[in-house]
Amino acid sequence: MKIATAAYQPEWHPDWAAMVAKLDAWVTDAVAQGAELLVFPEYAGVEVALIGAPDGNGDPVRWRDAMVRAADRWATLHRDLAMRHGVTILAGSLNAAGPDGPVNRATLCAPSGATGTQDKMILTPYERQNMGLTAGAALQVCDTPLGRVSVLICYDSEFPLLARALLQAGADMILVPSCTEQPAGQTRVRQSARARAIEGQCLVVQSPLVGRVPGCDIVDTNTGRAGLFCPPDYGLPSDGIIAQGDTNQPGWTIADVDLAHIGRARNSGQVGNFAHWPEQDGRIKSVTSVSLR
Repeated sequence: MKIATAAYQPEWHPDWAAMVAKLDAWVTDAVAQGAELLVFPEYAGVEVALIGAPDGNGDPVRWRDAMVRAADRWATLHRDLAMRHGVTILAGSLNAAGPDGPVNRATLCAPSGATGTQDKMILTPYERQNMGLTAGAALQVCDTPLGRVSVLICYDSEFPLLARALLQAGADMILVPSCTEQPAGQTRVRQSARARAIEGQCLVVQSPLVGRVPGCDIVDTNTGRAGLFCPPDYGLPSDGIIAQGDTNQPGWTIADVDLAHIGRARNSGQVGNFAHWPEQDGRIKSVTSVSLR
């Protein structure tokens, strides 16, 4: 299977058609290179609100509400692209209407036209305090022709029990769309993605937002580096990096991935992180404090 993960820079567009043309060109480019699964980053969907010209209104709630209004149209656009090109696409996340308020939602679109969604489970302080978002209620594993696909949106990847639950439910891979402003944030998400690949002995794919977006405070500055990660084990890259792009350089990072080969690490690898995970439970129930003063 060939996977394309995007380092993507949102832009202002004069109208909806111009934005659609940009996305169509991106998808066409990846498909021409043989990609079967295309991954876009967290908050790439902010482009639905970047229609027209900057007006100086930096209120994050304004951007949230604009995304919510266009969320269904954004999902339909990616579903249509997936069907037309015969590929699976993780649409860049955006704010959408949830049962208890606006959420941060990514939509996975299959070539059949079927779709699945994943809402961000653990919100950042900015999303809580400035954007007024609500957390997702459940994790999802999507059974697709390419395998069982799951998503942890950015900050979610920093919490190993979320990944563990997905893998126990049969996920073959975890997609991590991300949006981080500072290099420190990018480091946290990237290193967490690599750690999840080691713990779960699975494939993890990160897609970051990059570049500057003038006039849009919630994504005004973005830094990141696309990558595909695996457990460092027999027959796999010794550093656990299948492929990676350049930092802050927009474009696709594309690699051939053998999910079966990665999965074999669980049964015949150098170590058994996935199988041995439950052994932690009994060892953490008794913690003693010893004074060495």
